[in-house]
Amino acid sequence: MSANSAPNSEFKPASSRRRWSTLTYRLAMLIAGLLAISAILTTTFAVRSVQDALYSEVSQSMVNVHSSVESTIDLQYNSVEAFRQAELDARRDGLRDIAAPLATTLDQIRSMADSGEITMEAAQENSLQLLKDVRFANEDYFFTYDRSMTAISHPDAKFQGRNLIDLQDADGKFVLRELRDVALNEGSGYVDYKWVRLNETESVPKLGFVFHYEPWDWIIGTGVYVDDIDAAAAQRLEAVKNELSTSLSQVSFSQDSMFFILDQEGQLIVAPMGATELDEFAGSPEGQKVNSALAATAPAPGSALVETVVPATLRSGISEDWVMQTSTIPELGWILVSAVPQAELAGPGRTIAIQQLLMSLAILVLGLGAGLLLSRRLVRPVEDITKAAVDLSNDTFDPTSLDRAAKRSDEVGELARTFQRMGDELVKRERKLREQVAKLTVVIDRTKLAESVDEITESEHFQRIKAQADELRKNKPGKE
Repeated sequence: MSANSAPNSEFKPASSRRRWSTLTYRLAMLIAGLLAISAILTTTFAVRSVQDALYSEVSQSMVNVHSSVESTIDLQYNSVEAFRQAELDARRDGLRDIAAPLATTLDQIRSMADSGEITMEAAQENSLQLLKDVRFANEDYFFTYDRSMTAISHPDAKFQGRNLIDLQDADGKFVLRELRDVALNEGSGYVDYKWVRLNETESVPKLGFVFHYEPWDWIIGTGVYVDDIDAAAAQRLEAVKNELSTSLSQVSFSQDSMFFILDQEGQLIVAPMGATELDEFAGSPEGQKVNSALAATAPAPGSALVETVVPATLRSGISEDWVMQTSTIPELGWILVSAVPQAELAGPGRTIAIQQLLMSLAILVLGLGAGLLLSRRLVRPVEDITKAAVDLSNDTFDPTSLDRAAKRSDEVGELARTFQRMGDELVKRERKLREQVAKLTVVIDRTKLAESVDEITESEHFQRIKAQADELRKNKPGKE
Protein backbone atom coordinates (compact mmCIF):
# COMPACT_ATOMS: atom_id res chain seq x y z
CA MET A 1 0.00 0.00 0.00
CA SER A 2 1.67 3.20 -1.19
CA ALA A 3 1.55 6.50 0.56
CA ASN A 4 0.96 8.14 -2.78
CA SER A 5 -2.04 6.00 -3.67
CA ALA A 6 -5.34 7.84 -4.14
CA PRO A 7 -8.13 7.39 -1.55
CA ASN A 8 -10.64 4.71 -2.40
CA SER A 9 -13.58 6.52 -4.01
CA GLU A 10 -16.00 3.80 -2.90
CA PHE A 11 -15.78 4.93 0.70
CA LYS A 12 -17.18 8.32 1.68
CA PRO A 13 -17.34 9.81 5.15
CA ALA A 14 -20.78 10.19 6.70
CA SER A 15 -20.52 13.96 6.47
CA SER A 16 -20.26 13.75 2.68
CA ARG A 17 -23.44 11.67 2.34
CA ARG A 18 -26.99 12.98 2.36
CA ARG A 19 -28.62 12.90 5.76
CA TRP A 20 -31.55 10.80 4.63
CA SER A 21 -29.26 8.15 3.19
CA THR A 22 -27.48 7.46 6.47
CA LEU A 23 -28.19 4.27 8.34
CA THR A 24 -29.25 6.26 11.41
CA TYR A 25 -32.06 8.02 9.66
CA ARG A 26 -33.10 4.98 7.68
CA LEU A 27 -33.39 3.01 10.88
CA ALA A 28 -35.21 5.90 12.52
CA MET A 29 -37.62 6.13 9.59
CA LEU A 30 -38.20 2.39 9.76
CA ILE A 31 -39.04 2.64 13.46
CA ALA A 32 -41.24 5.68 12.80
CA GLY A 33 -43.03 3.88 9.98
CA LEU A 34 -43.70 0.81 12.11
CA LEU A 35 -44.91 2.98 14.97
CA ALA A 36 -47.11 5.01 12.64
CA ILE A 37 -48.67 1.90 11.11
CA SER A 38 -49.20 0.42 14.55
CA ALA A 39 -50.68 3.70 15.84
CA ILE A 40 -53.02 4.02 12.86
CA LEU A 41 -54.27 0.45 13.11
CA THR A 42 -54.60 0.58 16.90
CA THR A 43 -56.28 3.98 16.88
CA THR A 44 -58.69 3.03 14.11
CA PHE A 45 -59.72 -0.16 15.87
CA ALA A 46 -59.93 1.49 19.29
CA VAL A 47 -61.84 4.51 18.01
CA ARG A 48 -64.35 2.39 16.16
CA SER A 49 -64.81 0.08 19.11
CA VAL A 50 -65.21 2.99 21.53
CA GLN A 51 -67.59 4.82 19.22
CA ASP A 52 -69.74 1.74 18.73
CA ALA A 53 -69.74 0.99 22.45
CA LEU A 54 -70.59 4.56 23.47
CA TYR A 55 -73.22 4.89 20.73
CA SER A 56 -74.86 1.69 21.97
CA GLU A 57 -74.60 2.90 25.57
CA VAL A 58 -76.17 6.27 24.80
CA SER A 59 -78.83 4.59 22.65
CA GLN A 60 -79.64 2.21 25.50
CA SER A 61 -79.83 5.17 27.88
CA MET A 62 -82.22 6.78 25.42
CA VAL A 63 -84.36 3.63 25.42
CA ASN A 64 -84.35 3.44 29.22
CA VAL A 65 -85.41 7.07 29.67
CA HIS A 66 -88.04 6.63 26.94
CA SER A 67 -89.46 3.63 28.79
CA SER A 68 -89.48 5.59 32.06
CA VAL A 69 -91.39 8.47 30.47
CA GLU A 70 -93.82 6.01 28.93
CA SER A 71 -94.38 4.41 32.32
CA THR A 72 -95.00 7.85 33.84
CA ILE A 73 -97.63 8.60 31.22
CA ASP A 74 -99.26 5.22 31.82
CA LEU A 75 -99.41 5.91 35.55
CA GLN A 76 -100.96 9.32 35.08
CA TYR A 77 -103.45 8.01 32.55
CA ASN A 78 -104.28 5.11 34.87
CA SER A 79 -105.01 7.63 37.61
CA VAL A 80 -107.51 9.33 35.30
CA GLU A 81 -109.03 5.98 34.41
CA ALA A 82 -109.13 5.01 38.06
CA PHE A 83 -111.07 8.20 38.81
CA ARG A 84 -113.43 7.52 35.92
CA GLN A 85 -113.94 3.91 36.95
CA ALA A 86 -114.51 4.87 40.58
CA GLU A 87 -117.19 7.36 39.53
CA LEU A 88 -118.84 4.79 37.26
CA ASP A 89 -118.76 2.20 40.03
CA ALA A 90 -120.39 4.70 42.34
CA ARG A 91 -123.10 5.36 39.76
CA ARG A 92 -123.66 1.62 39.27
CA ASP A 93 -123.98 1.08 42.99
CA GLY A 94 -126.32 4.05 43.20
CA LEU A 95 -128.58 2.71 40.46
CA ARG A 96 -128.78 -0.69 42.11
CA ASP A 97 -129.52 0.93 45.48
CA ILE A 98 -132.26 3.09 43.95
CA ALA A 99 -133.85 0.17 42.09
CA ALA A 100 -133.87 -2.15 45.09
CA PRO A 101 -136.54 -0.33 47.17
CA LEU A 102 -138.62 0.16 44.00
CA ALA A 103 -138.87 -3.62 43.57
CA THR A 104 -139.88 -3.86 47.22
CA THR A 105 -142.65 -1.28 46.67
CA LEU A 106 -143.97 -3.24 43.69
CA ASP A 107 -144.07 -6.37 45.84
CA GLN A 108 -146.13 -4.51 48.44
CA ILE A 109 -148.62 -3.28 45.83
CA ARG A 110 -148.88 -6.77 44.36
CA SER A 111 -149.50 -8.24 47.81
CA MET A 112 -152.42 -5.81 48.23
CA ALA A 113 -153.90 -7.19 45.02
CA ASP A 114 -153.30 -10.73 46.21
CA SER A 115 -155.06 -9.96 49.48
CA GLY A 116 -158.04 -8.46 47.63
CA GLU A 117 -157.58 -4.91 48.81
CA ILE A 118 -157.36 -3.75 45.19
CA THR A 119 -157.73 -5.42 41.89
CA MET A 120 -154.73 -6.73 40.00
CA GLU A 121 -155.42 -4.27 37.16
CA ALA A 122 -155.45 -1.37 39.61
CA ALA A 123 -152.30 -2.64 41.25
CA GLN A 124 -150.48 -2.80 37.89
CA GLU A 125 -151.88 0.56 36.78
CA ASN A 126 -150.79 2.20 40.03
CA SER A 127 -147.38 0.57 39.75
CA LEU A 128 -146.85 1.78 36.17
CA GLN A 129 -147.86 5.30 37.17
CA LEU A 130 -145.50 5.13 40.12
CA LEU A 131 -142.64 4.02 37.85
CA LYS A 132 -143.38 6.88 35.46
CA ASP A 133 -143.44 9.50 38.21
CA VAL A 134 -140.30 8.50 40.12
CA ARG A 135 -137.41 10.98 39.80
CA PHE A 136 -134.01 10.99 41.38
CA ALA A 137 -130.69 12.75 41.09
CA ASN A 138 -130.72 15.04 38.01
CA GLU A 139 -134.31 14.33 36.93
CA ASP A 140 -133.37 10.76 36.11
CA TYR A 141 -136.30 8.36 35.72
CA PHE A 142 -137.47 4.74 35.34
CA PHE A 143 -138.91 3.06 32.25
CA THR A 144 -140.87 -0.18 31.92
CA TYR A 145 -141.24 -2.59 28.98
CA ASP A 146 -143.03 -5.83 28.46
CA ARG A 147 -141.29 -8.88 27.00
CA SER A 148 -141.84 -7.63 23.45
CA MET A 149 -140.08 -4.38 24.42
CA THR A 150 -143.20 -2.24 24.09
CA ALA A 151 -142.99 0.77 26.39
CA ILE A 152 -145.77 0.32 28.94
CA SER A 153 -144.48 3.07 31.24
CA HIS A 154 -142.18 5.79 29.92
CA PRO A 155 -141.95 9.44 30.93
CA ASP A 156 -141.24 10.44 27.33
CA ALA A 157 -144.59 10.55 25.55
CA LYS A 158 -143.06 9.84 22.15
CA PHE A 159 -142.00 6.38 23.37
CA GLN A 160 -145.08 5.51 25.44
CA GLY A 161 -146.98 2.57 23.96
CA ARG A 162 -144.46 1.97 21.16
CA ASN A 163 -142.53 -1.20 20.46
CA LEU A 164 -138.89 -0.18 20.54
CA ILE A 165 -137.17 -3.52 19.92
CA ASP A 166 -135.33 -2.14 16.88
CA LEU A 167 -134.35 1.18 18.41
CA GLN A 168 -130.64 2.04 17.95
CA ASP A 169 -128.52 4.65 19.64
CA ALA A 170 -126.14 7.07 17.94
CA ASP A 171 -123.50 4.34 17.63
CA GLY A 172 -125.88 1.84 16.06
CA LYS A 173 -126.31 -0.27 19.17
CA PHE A 174 -129.71 -2.04 19.58
CA VAL A 175 -130.27 -0.72 23.06
CA LEU A 176 -133.58 -2.36 23.89
CA ARG A 177 -132.43 -5.76 22.70
CA GLU A 178 -129.41 -5.60 25.00
CA LEU A 179 -131.54 -4.39 27.92
CA ARG A 180 -133.97 -7.30 27.40
CA ASP A 181 -131.16 -9.87 27.08
CA VAL A 182 -129.52 -8.71 30.29
CA ALA A 183 -132.79 -8.67 32.22
CA LEU A 184 -134.10 -12.02 31.01
CA ASN A 185 -130.78 -13.88 31.03
CA GLU A 186 -129.08 -12.42 34.08
CA GLY A 187 -131.98 -11.08 36.12
CA SER A 188 -130.33 -7.67 36.37
CA GLY A 189 -127.34 -5.86 34.99
CA TYR A 190 -125.84 -2.84 33.27
CA VAL A 191 -125.74 -1.60 29.67
CA ASP A 192 -123.73 1.30 28.29
CA TYR A 193 -125.33 3.26 25.48
CA LYS A 194 -126.02 6.75 24.21
CA TRP A 195 -129.34 8.45 24.76
CA VAL A 196 -130.97 11.85 24.47
CA ARG A 197 -132.00 13.66 27.60
CA LEU A 198 -135.60 14.67 28.00
CA ASN A 199 -136.33 17.83 26.01
CA GLU A 200 -132.87 17.72 24.38
CA THR A 201 -131.64 16.61 20.97
CA GLU A 202 -128.05 15.53 21.41
CA SER A 203 -127.28 11.99 22.53
CA VAL A 204 -124.76 11.56 25.35
CA PRO A 205 -123.28 8.53 27.12
CA LYS A 206 -125.62 6.86 29.59
CA LEU A 207 -125.26 4.00 32.04
CA GLY A 208 -128.40 1.88 32.22
CA PHE A 209 -129.50 -0.57 34.92
CA VAL A 210 -132.25 -3.06 34.17
CA PHE A 211 -133.95 -5.85 36.13
CA HIS A 212 -136.66 -8.40 35.41
CA TYR A 213 -139.70 -8.13 37.63
CA GLU A 214 -140.79 -11.73 37.18
CA PRO A 215 -144.24 -11.62 38.90
CA TRP A 216 -145.62 -9.39 36.16
CA ASP A 217 -142.89 -10.20 33.52
CA TRP A 218 -141.89 -6.57 33.34
CA ILE A 219 -138.49 -5.29 32.29
CA ILE A 220 -137.80 -2.26 34.42
CA GLY A 221 -134.82 -0.05 33.92
CA THR A 222 -133.29 3.27 34.72
CA GLY A 223 -130.08 5.06 33.91
CA VAL A 224 -127.87 8.00 34.62
CA TYR A 225 -126.00 10.11 32.15
CA VAL A 226 -122.27 9.83 32.57
CA ASP A 227 -121.13 12.63 30.29
CA ASP A 228 -120.26 14.58 33.41
CA ILE A 229 -117.89 11.79 34.41
CA ASP A 230 -116.35 11.84 30.93
CA ALA A 231 -116.05 15.63 31.15
CA ALA A 232 -114.37 15.41 34.55
CA ALA A 233 -112.04 12.69 33.21
CA ALA A 234 -111.27 14.85 30.16
CA GLN A 235 -110.44 17.76 32.45
CA ARG A 236 -108.15 15.53 34.44
CA LEU A 237 -106.57 14.33 31.20
CA GLU A 238 -105.93 17.93 30.16
CA ALA A 239 -104.33 18.49 33.54
CA VAL A 240 -102.21 15.43 32.89
CA LYS A 241 -101.14 16.93 29.56
CA ASN A 242 -100.10 20.14 31.29
CA GLU A 243 -98.20 18.18 33.92
CA LEU A 244 -96.57 16.14 31.18
CA SER A 245 -95.54 19.31 29.37
CA THR A 246 -93.74 20.43 32.51
CA SER A 247 -92.29 16.98 33.15
CA LEU A 248 -91.06 16.54 29.58
CA SER A 249 -89.21 19.85 29.78
CA GLN A 250 -87.26 18.45 32.74
CA VAL A 251 -86.52 15.00 31.36
CA SER A 252 -83.53 14.44 29.09
CA PHE A 253 -80.71 12.00 28.51
CA SER A 254 -78.37 14.40 26.70
CA GLN A 255 -77.91 18.13 26.29
CA ASP A 256 -80.50 18.76 23.57
CA SER A 257 -82.68 15.65 23.73
CA MET A 258 -86.43 16.07 24.04
CA PHE A 259 -89.71 14.19 24.34
CA PHE A 260 -93.06 15.03 22.78
CA ILE A 261 -96.36 13.28 22.14
CA LEU A 262 -98.33 12.91 18.91
CA ASP A 263 -101.80 11.60 18.26
CA GLN A 264 -102.59 8.93 15.68
CA GLU A 265 -102.75 11.53 12.90
CA GLY A 266 -99.35 12.94 13.78
CA GLN A 267 -100.62 16.11 15.45
CA LEU A 268 -98.54 17.46 18.31
CA ILE A 269 -100.63 17.19 21.49
CA VAL A 270 -98.00 17.50 24.23
CA ALA A 271 -94.74 19.40 23.87
CA PRO A 272 -92.14 20.25 26.50
CA MET A 273 -92.79 23.58 28.15
CA GLY A 274 -90.88 26.33 26.38
CA ALA A 275 -90.08 24.23 23.28
CA THR A 276 -90.95 27.02 20.84
CA GLU A 277 -88.84 25.60 18.02
CA LEU A 278 -90.67 22.28 18.31
CA ASP A 279 -94.03 24.08 18.13
CA GLU A 280 -92.88 26.01 15.06
CA PHE A 281 -91.51 22.89 13.41
CA ALA A 282 -94.72 20.92 14.11
CA GLY A 283 -96.75 23.71 12.48
CA SER A 284 -94.60 23.84 9.36
CA PRO A 285 -95.27 21.67 6.26
CA GLU A 286 -91.96 19.92 6.82
CA GLY A 287 -92.81 19.19 10.46
CA GLN A 288 -96.30 17.93 9.60
CA LYS A 289 -94.76 15.59 7.04
CA VAL A 290 -92.20 14.29 9.54
CA ASN A 291 -94.77 13.85 12.34
CA SER A 292 -97.21 12.08 10.02
CA ALA A 293 -94.43 9.70 9.00
CA LEU A 294 -93.56 9.06 12.66
CA ALA A 295 -97.20 8.31 13.45
CA ALA A 296 -97.53 6.02 10.44
CA THR A 297 -94.47 3.97 11.40
CA ALA A 298 -95.12 3.90 15.15
CA PRO A 299 -95.12 0.38 16.64
CA ALA A 300 -98.13 -1.37 18.08
CA PRO A 301 -98.60 -1.03 21.86
CA GLY A 302 -96.20 -3.28 23.71
CA SER A 303 -93.89 -3.67 20.70
CA ALA A 304 -90.24 -2.66 20.56
CA LEU A 305 -89.34 0.96 19.91
CA VAL A 306 -89.02 2.05 16.29
CA GLU A 307 -85.93 4.19 15.56
CA THR A 308 -85.82 6.64 12.68
CA VAL A 309 -83.25 9.21 11.56
CA VAL A 310 -84.93 12.30 10.10
CA PRO A 311 -83.78 15.84 9.31
CA ALA A 312 -85.46 18.43 11.51
CA THR A 313 -85.02 22.05 12.61
CA LEU A 314 -85.37 21.75 16.35
CA ARG A 315 -82.47 23.80 17.70
CA SER A 316 -80.70 27.00 16.72
CA GLY A 317 -82.69 27.21 13.48
CA ILE A 318 -80.39 24.63 11.86
CA SER A 319 -81.64 21.59 9.98
CA GLU A 320 -79.78 18.48 11.11
CA ASP A 321 -80.31 14.75 11.48
CA TRP A 322 -82.19 13.67 14.59
CA VAL A 323 -82.52 10.14 15.93
CA MET A 324 -86.17 9.66 16.92
CA GLN A 325 -87.64 6.68 18.72
CA THR A 326 -91.38 6.09 18.89
CA SER A 327 -93.66 3.94 21.00
CA THR A 328 -97.45 3.72 21.27
CA ILE A 329 -99.10 4.15 24.65
CA PRO A 330 -101.93 1.66 25.19
CA GLU A 331 -105.54 2.87 25.67
CA LEU A 332 -104.67 6.46 24.84
CA GLY A 333 -103.22 5.68 21.44
CA TRP A 334 -100.69 8.45 21.97
CA ILE A 335 -97.33 8.19 20.26
CA LEU A 336 -94.41 9.07 22.50
CA VAL A 337 -91.41 10.40 20.59
CA SER A 338 -87.90 10.79 22.01
CA ALA A 339 -85.52 12.82 19.88
CA VAL A 340 -81.80 13.55 20.09
CA PRO A 341 -79.39 15.11 17.57
CA GLN A 342 -77.42 12.34 15.91
CA ALA A 343 -74.26 14.38 16.47
CA GLU A 344 -74.81 14.12 20.24
CA LEU A 345 -75.08 10.36 20.10
CA ALA A 346 -71.74 10.22 18.32
CA GLY A 347 -70.27 13.04 20.44
CA PRO A 348 -68.87 10.96 23.34
CA GLY A 349 -67.30 8.51 20.91
CA ARG A 350 -65.84 11.36 18.89
CA THR A 351 -64.32 12.91 22.03
CA ILE A 352 -62.77 9.60 23.03
CA ALA A 353 -61.56 9.17 19.45
CA ILE A 354 -59.79 12.54 19.52
CA GLN A 355 -58.24 11.72 22.88
CA GLN A 356 -57.12 8.36 21.54
CA LEU A 357 -55.69 10.01 18.43
CA LEU A 358 -53.75 12.57 20.49
CA MET A 359 -52.46 9.81 22.72
CA SER A 360 -51.36 7.81 19.68
CA LEU A 361 -49.58 10.86 18.26
CA ALA A 362 -47.84 11.43 21.57
CA ILE A 363 -46.75 7.80 21.65
CA LEU A 364 -45.59 8.12 18.05
CA VAL A 365 -43.50 11.21 18.85
CA LEU A 366 -42.03 9.60 21.95
CA GLY A 367 -41.37 6.40 20.04
CA LEU A 368 -39.72 8.32 17.22
CA GLY A 369 -37.51 10.19 19.67
CA ALA A 370 -36.61 6.97 21.45
CA GLY A 371 -36.02 5.35 18.07
CA LEU A 372 -33.65 8.12 17.04
CA LEU A 373 -31.69 7.82 20.27
CA LEU A 374 -31.63 4.04 20.04
CA SER A 375 -30.69 4.03 16.37
CA ARG A 376 -28.01 6.63 17.05
CA ARG A 377 -26.61 4.47 19.81
CA LEU A 378 -26.68 1.43 17.55
CA VAL A 379 -25.42 3.10 14.39
CA ARG A 380 -22.73 5.42 15.78
CA PRO A 381 -20.27 2.54 16.41
CA VAL A 382 -20.96 1.31 12.87
CA GLU A 383 -20.21 4.79 11.57
CA ASP A 384 -16.97 4.82 13.59
CA ILE A 385 -15.95 1.50 12.07
CA THR A 386 -16.92 2.75 8.59
CA LYS A 387 -14.81 5.89 9.08
CA ALA A 388 -11.93 3.79 10.38
CA ALA A 389 -12.13 1.67 7.23
CA VAL A 390 -12.03 4.83 5.09
CA ASP A 391 -9.11 6.20 7.14
CA LEU A 392 -7.33 2.89 6.76
CA SER A 393 -7.64 3.13 2.98
CA ASN A 394 -6.38 6.73 3.11
CA ASP A 395 -3.39 5.95 5.36
CA THR A 396 -4.91 8.10 8.14
CA PHE A 397 -6.14 5.29 10.37
CA ASP A 398 -5.85 5.89 14.10
CA PRO A 399 -6.63 2.81 16.24
CA THR A 400 -7.76 5.02 19.12
CA SER A 401 -10.70 6.25 17.01
CA LEU A 402 -12.37 2.90 17.73
CA ASP A 403 -11.89 2.99 21.50
CA ARG A 404 -15.48 4.12 22.14
CA ALA A 405 -16.98 1.42 19.92
CA ALA A 406 -14.58 -1.21 21.27
CA LYS A 407 -15.93 -0.65 24.80
CA ARG A 408 -19.33 -2.09 23.81
CA SER A 409 -20.03 -5.62 24.94
CA ASP A 410 -22.23 -6.64 21.99
CA GLU A 411 -21.43 -7.85 18.49
CA VAL A 412 -20.67 -4.31 17.32
CA GLY A 413 -18.05 -3.95 20.08
CA GLU A 414 -16.51 -7.26 19.09
CA LEU A 415 -16.36 -6.09 15.46
CA ALA A 416 -14.75 -2.80 16.53
CA ARG A 417 -12.10 -4.55 18.62
CA THR A 418 -11.33 -6.97 15.81
CA PHE A 419 -11.08 -4.17 13.26
CA GLN A 420 -8.94 -2.17 15.68
CA ARG A 421 -6.46 -5.05 16.02
CA MET A 422 -6.52 -5.74 12.30
CA GLY A 423 -6.02 -2.08 11.42
CA ASP A 424 -3.21 -1.69 13.90
CA GLU A 425 -1.47 -4.73 12.48
CA LEU A 426 -1.94 -3.46 8.92
CA VAL A 427 -0.47 -0.07 9.84
CA LYS A 428 2.54 -1.69 11.49
CA ARG A 429 3.05 -4.05 8.56
CA GLU A 430 2.81 -1.20 6.08
CA ARG A 431 5.29 0.89 8.07
CA LYS A 432 7.73 -2.01 8.18
CA LEU A 433 7.22 -2.67 4.49
CA ARG A 434 7.94 0.94 3.69
CA GLU A 435 11.18 0.81 5.69
CA GLN A 436 12.24 -2.32 3.83
CA VAL A 437 11.34 -0.73 0.53
CA ALA A 438 13.44 2.33 1.43
CA LYS A 439 16.47 0.19 2.29
CA LEU A 440 16.04 -1.82 -0.87
CA THR A 441 15.88 1.38 -2.87
CA VAL A 442 19.25 2.54 -1.50
CA VAL A 443 20.95 -0.75 -2.40
CA ILE A 444 19.41 -0.70 -5.82
CA ASP A 445 20.61 2.88 -6.36
CA ARG A 446 24.22 2.01 -5.41
CA THR A 447 24.26 -1.03 -7.66
CA LYS A 448 22.97 1.04 -10.50
CA LEU A 449 25.72 3.61 -9.85
CA ALA A 450 28.44 0.95 -9.95
CA GLU A 451 27.00 -0.48 -13.10
CA SER A 452 26.96 2.98 -14.65
CA VAL A 453 30.66 3.57 -13.69
CA ASP A 454 31.64 0.23 -15.12
CA GLU A 455 29.84 1.04 -18.32
CA ILE A 456 31.64 4.39 -18.55
CA THR A 457 35.15 3.04 -17.81
CA GLU A 458 34.81 0.15 -20.14
CA SER A 459 33.61 2.24 -23.03
CA GLU A 460 35.97 2.78 -26.04
CA HIS A 461 35.79 6.47 -25.61
CA PHE A 462 36.76 6.26 -21.96
CA GLN A 463 39.63 3.88 -22.84
CA ARG A 464 40.90 6.24 -25.53
CA ILE A 465 40.78 9.16 -23.13
CA LYS A 466 42.53 7.06 -20.51
CA ALA A 467 45.23 6.08 -22.98
CA GLN A 468 45.77 9.69 -23.94
CA ALA A 469 46.01 10.60 -20.29
CA ASP A 470 48.59 7.91 -19.66
CA GLU A 471 50.57 9.11 -22.67
CA LEU A 472 50.53 12.63 -21.38
CA ARG A 473 51.79 11.52 -17.99
CA LYS A 474 54.72 9.69 -19.63
CA ASN A 475 55.77 12.65 -21.68
CA LYS A 476 55.63 15.08 -18.84
CA PRO A 477 58.87 16.99 -18.59
CA GLY A 478 61.14 16.19 -15.72
CA LYS A 479 60.09 12.71 -15.45
CA GLU A 480 62.00 9.76 -16.76
